[in-house]
Amino acid sequence: MKDFGLFSERDAESAARKLTQLLRFAERREAMLSTIDLDSLHRTRAFDILETSADLTETLHFGPIFVHHLQEMEAQRAAITATLPRAA
Repeated sequence: MKDFGLFSERDAESAARKLTQLLRFAERREAMLSTIDLDSLHRTRAFDILETSADLTETLHFGPIFVHHLQEMEAQRAAITATLPRAA
């Protein structure tokens, strides 16, 4: 699977921004690919294009779940930090 950099983010805001950029990229990529005749390309090149499309689709499907996870982790971290002074 190609790495589009989303799942290496550890900050919810950065991940959300990266996801928005990937969505825009996917839309522009799809528009560009609609003008290409994949049958006229060498089969290795066509396979690479289709494989990248599948990887991008998978990243876009799991991206919102990942961003939500990061948001939840940040909220939990803030809640734990808020209770630490009370414990001491």
